[in-house]
Amino acid sequence: MKRIILLTLACLFTEGVFAQKYAFLNTETIFRAIPEYNTTLEELEKFAQAYRDQIDAQYDKIAEMYDRYQFQKNNLSESARKQVEDNIIGLEQELEQTQEKYFGPRGEVMTKRIETIKPIQDRVFTAIDNIAQQNGYDMVIDIANNSSIIYYNQSLDISNEVLKSLGIR
Repeated sequence: MKRIILLTLACLFTEGVFAQKYAFLNTETIFRAIPEYNTTLEELEKFAQAYRDQIDAQYDKIAEMYDRYQFQKNNLSESARKQVEDNIIGLEQELEQTQEKYFGPRGEVMTKRIETIKPIQDRVFTAIDNIAQQNGYDMVIDIANNSSIIYYNQSLDISNEVLKSLGIR
C-alpha cells in the first residue's frame, strides 16, 4: 500500500514538473534595440565623463605635487616634509571623497542612472510580465550574461515578442 501511495505521489509530482511552461529571452538584445535606452546610455556616459575629467585633473595635480615633493624631499626640514606629506594625504582623501560623491553607490552618476534608466527598464519588465501572463508561462529565463545555460531552443525565445509589444519591431 505504501508503495502505491509513494508511486502515485511521485507520478503526480513529476507530471507537475514537466507541465511547466517556460520561455527564454535576452534582455541585452532587447535593451540594445531600444533607441531611447541607447541615447540615455550615451548621455549618462557624457555626464560621467565630465566627472572623470575633473577627478583626473585632481589626480594629476596630486601626482605633480608628489613628484615635486620627491625631488625636494632631501632639502626640506622634517616639519616641512611632514606638512607637504599631510597636504598630499589630505588631497588624496579629498579625491577619494569626490570619487565616492560622483561614482559611489549613492553618487550622482548612479542616481542619474536610476532616474533615467529605471523607467525604460520598468516598461520592458512590464511587457515581459504581460507576455508571460498572456501566454501562461510559469517561468521566463533571461539568457543575457548567463553562462550556465548551455542550450535552449530558439523557438522558446520571446525577445522579439517583447520588442513588438514595446513598438520596436
